[in-house]
Amino acid sequence: MIRPFVTLLYFLLTSSSIVFTACVNNVTGTSSPGPGPSTSLTSGHIHRTAAAIERVNKLWCFACHTMDDGEACVDVAIRNDSALMKKCQGEEFICMVKRFSYTTSTENSTSSPKMWSLDRRCTANCEPGCIIIGERTKLYSCTSCCEESFCNTGRGAASGIFHREDTGIGTRLFWLAAPFLVNMSLVLYKRHAGHVLLKLQ
Repeated sequence: MIRPFVTLLYFLLTSSSIVFTACVNNVTGTSSPGPGPSTSLTSGHIHRTAAAIERVNKLWCFACHTMDDGEACVDVAIRNDSALMKKCQGEEFICMVKRFSYTTSTENSTSSPKMWSLDRRCTANCEPGCIIIGERTKLYSCTSCCEESFCNTGRGAASGIFHREDTGIGTRLFWLAAPFLVNMSLVLYKRHAGHVLLKLQ
């Protein structure tokens, strides 16, 4: 009974994380002088100084997902698998770790967090912190960010909580973004179902 519910929460939290990050980027992405890229919210164009254009991306990150790479993605620092190392491209100057985990609670106790999935990759935008959804069964989406090659060896432990929704499965947030969430949930469900079918064959 718990696993289907956690699967549903996983899909919904993934979608809400994308929506929330997009909202944060829109709020903070106003134009500003100085080096580096700046975005105009009115025109949608990215303006770069000469120094920003000439910046060479030498960053390498671990890039993997536990749904695809299994335990190899969990202990990347120990295994040091070259197949999981990726050269970042373009504006991807950040290494990121995103961890999905969950806990279950009764009237007397709460279980220790159980990891559902782990995602490591290069990214151009990263918001460190955690999103928490649920009441008796809580689903956590925690993100950590760093800017040195192969620095994303942790498990997404982030200290800050930048959004918390304790209304069951985040009813208010998901109704506001319902059309987008439906599309994202279908895409993620198809991917997860494909992995399950491959394991059963």
